Amino acid sequence: MTPAAPPPSRLRFRLDPWAAEYGSELPLSDPAGTVPAAVDATVERPAEAWEPLRPGPAAEEPARLVFVDGVRRIEARVLARDGERVIPGAFGTYAVGAVVVEAGRAAAWGACRVSRVLVLGAGASLPESYVVPSGAAYRPVSAADDDPDAPVRRLQEEMRLAEETLGEEESRAAGTLVVADGPLRFRDARGAAVGYVKRLFERHGVPLPVLAALAPGTRTPLIALEGDRFRRYTWFLRLAARGPADFDLAGIVRLEVAETVGLDAAKRLADGTARRLPGFAPSRQRDPRSPQNLLPIGALEQRLRREMGDPALARRHIETALAREARA
Repeated sequence: MTPAAPPPSRLRFRLDPWAAEYGSELPLSDPAGTVPAAVDATVERPAEAWEPLRPGPAAEEPARLVFVDGVRRIEARVLARDGERVIPGAFGTYAVGAVVVEAGRAAAWGACRVSRVLVLGAGASLPESYVVPSGAAYRPVSAADDDPDAPVRRLQEEMRLAEETLGEEESRAAGTLVVADGPLRFRDARGAAVGYVKRLFERHGVPLPVLAALAPGTRTPLIALEGDRFRRYTWFLRLAARGPADFDLAGIVRLEVAETVGLDAAKRLADGTARRLPGFAPSRQRDPRSPQNLLPIGALEQRLRREMGDPALARRHIETALAREARA
């Protein structure tokens, strides 16, 4: 059982000297596992009749696409003592934003939101924001766990919640399809949002030869998933042809939509993404994560990192604040 957090006035931070990107000097615990999803691969067609599906000329294309993504970084890890107990913490910044693509118009920037947080583990927290000499204010956030990586996980959760909020807001506009980078984390009864998963950790029972047979712009039939999140439909899509030396699954992504949209709407969304998304795939020369890191998402990531500011300068301000506190 995690002991109660000490009063905030007793906490005095000291810098964890390792560079933030290397993690803490303390050993990390194993990450928590995810709940396996129950799979139904027969919702669109029988499993024995599976084949790559290419959308026909009548497939609907969304008039307005909104790509939503977020980035985050750890600027400094810190440690606080409470008697014999060591409380892990981290100063971090995250940014979420959107790119809007409308038919007949050039892509345009949408919303951009930057947040700074000071995350403390073991249930500890500060009563107010921690302000560094630059004037940047780090909002206090608490993580229940006391392992060294708990603040990083909570920072990731804060960013995902901000992405979810922005995606829900954008999805309310008529004629809009939100492409949310990563698994979909909110339901939308109108079918206005899909999750876009770039890395394939699970095939959800789809045989490898079926995925390998996908040509650019084709998709698998729909699969119904029910697991740790809400029930949803998912499908695999090949964005671009694989190179002669690439593995069979190169260029394939997984998309998902809440089951509440209905099976027919899910089919239309799957066909619409198969027609539209391959056109946003970058070349290998432009992006090493090609073709999965779509052009609007790659551009958005660069913009969000600029908006977060210089990481070295941010760390310097944090170190100055901690040094002043140590001398006080």
